[in-house]
Amino acid sequence: MIGRRFMLKSMLLVGSVGIGSLYWQQRWRYIVIHHSAGAFGDIAFLQEVHRQRQAQDPIDAIPYHYVNGNGNGLGMGEIANDSRGELHIWGAHVSGNNTDRNFRGIGICLIGNYDVTTVPEPQYLALVGLTRTLMSRYAILPGNVAGHGRIAGEATRCPGKFFPMQRFMRDIS
Repeated sequence: MIGRRFMLKSMLLVGSVGIGSLYWQQRWRYIVIHHSAGAFGDIAFLQEVHRQRQAQDPIDAIPYHYVNGNGNGLGMGEIANDSRGELHIWGAHVSGNNTDRNFRGIGICLIGNYDVTTVPEPQYLALVGLTRTLMSRYAILPGNVAGHGRIAGEATRCPGKFFPMQRFMRDIS
């Protein structure tokens, strides 16, 4: 938690100097793909889960920058975000082992559990489109796009064993 307080104070200091607005939106270097591991999800639901799991987070927002719906809470392939995405605030989507991926990484969460089923094609295509747009906008290299569980130091199978990672990497390259 000290790290988050430090980052918040640092962000305010840099922003007050005037350099922050130039740097803030251009600092993105990574994209991290997640799944919610649940069948239902929308912004309000994810905010409530985040409040329960990380009650001390000073940012009252979902941990991800974008959410990609599965038709159960959000429309199939519908992309949504809240203040974390709109204001380019650092994420809370990977562990403390990878704070740089939180600070300079855009988190995208697919609603669904891709440990038990495959990603629906419309949702997958929306993810590819969003990822390619973000890569182009922020000059993020394909090698800096990864599934949560494929980042060194992370102990998860996210975005799920049925997420088509090889296909995804080909489609964004």
